[in-house]
Formats: sequence, structure tokens, C-alpha cells
Amino acid sequence: MALIQPMTQDDILKLKAVALYVINKCKSIDFIHLFKIIYFADRKHYATYGRRIVKDTFCAMQNGPVPSNLYNAVKIARGKEELSGKLMSLKTISDAIVISDPSADYVISAKELADREELSLSDIKMLDESINENIRLTFDEVSEKSHDKAWNVANTKHQNSEMDPHLIAESGGASEEMMDFIKEIEVCFAN
Repeated sequence: MALIQPMTQDDILKLKAVALYVINKCKSIDFIHLFKIIYFADRKHYATYGRRIVKDTFCAMQNGPVPSNLYNAVKIARGKEELSGKLMSLKTISDAIVISDPSADYVISAKELADREELSLSDIKMLDESINENIRLTFDEVSEKSHDKAWNVANTKHQNSEMDPHLIAESGGASEEMMDFIKEIEVCFAN
């Protein structure tokens, strides 16, 4: 996987709330659908409002965009990754999810409810829209749908590379004006 951008504790709590919101709405979900639902919601929110829902780093993996930190938390919950070092900060997420069926360790459920205070109304709106649009798609359909321009550019460099947030916004349909706004905001916060 690409170099994962560090997340603050607040960023991790927001990511946890987003993941638990989606998992609880779906009752249980395979992690590929979870990742894609969050990606599509984040992409559309960024393109519409100029703000990401989550501050996780999306990487272009074989089956589409994957939020790196959330993926690591899911691997920890599945027993596929050891909780140590830098991954300790993800314990709050990995402790909140459980494997639904040991014979299908890719299907997860939530052990707790999402902290809705972490979610804005626009976050919830985009997450609900993404759930409705994508939950019934097959694995192949949701994977193919996620192979957008942002994924293609990153995947062309090499598989598992970090996706460009600007290309994610463009792939979500951001107008030129919105792209200018996004770039202006980044300059303001960089100074």
C-alpha cells in the first residue's frame, strides 16, 4: 500500500462514525461494499461541497479505491493484521466491528452504534445516497464502477498507489468553480 497519511484522533473518530453508520444501515456488509460506499459518498461530497467526509487516504487497489486506515482496522478485526506500533490508533475502529460469519470473514457487523454527532447532515445525506445506489450491486459491478479517472491514474503508476484527491473530486463531477474553490481552501490552510 502507499504511504498512509497520518490521521488525528478526531479524524479516526470521524472515520469510525462513518464506517459504523454504513455498517449499521446495512446490518452487515462485506468490506469491499463498505469501502466503495464510503468512497462514492466521499467523492460526491467533495465534488459538491468542497469538503471530504473522511480524511483517510484512498489507494488504487485491484478491486477499486480502498481507504487505507479503515482497511487496516478491518484487517486487525479479521485477525489478518497485528495491532502494534502506528496501527494502535486504529484500535477504536477495529474494536467496534466484528466478523459476522467465521466462514465468510469478509462480512462484518458493528458492535456499537455510530456517534452521529461526528456526522454532518450533508455527510449523512451522501452516505445514504451511496448506500442506496451501491448496496445491491454485485462485487464485480461495484468494483468496476469505482474504476474512475482517479483510480485509473493512480493504478497506472502502480497498483496500490495513493489516489489524487483533486482527481477524486473531478471524478465525482466537481465543476471548474468547485475545483478552484478546493484549491483555494488548500492554499489558505497550508499557510
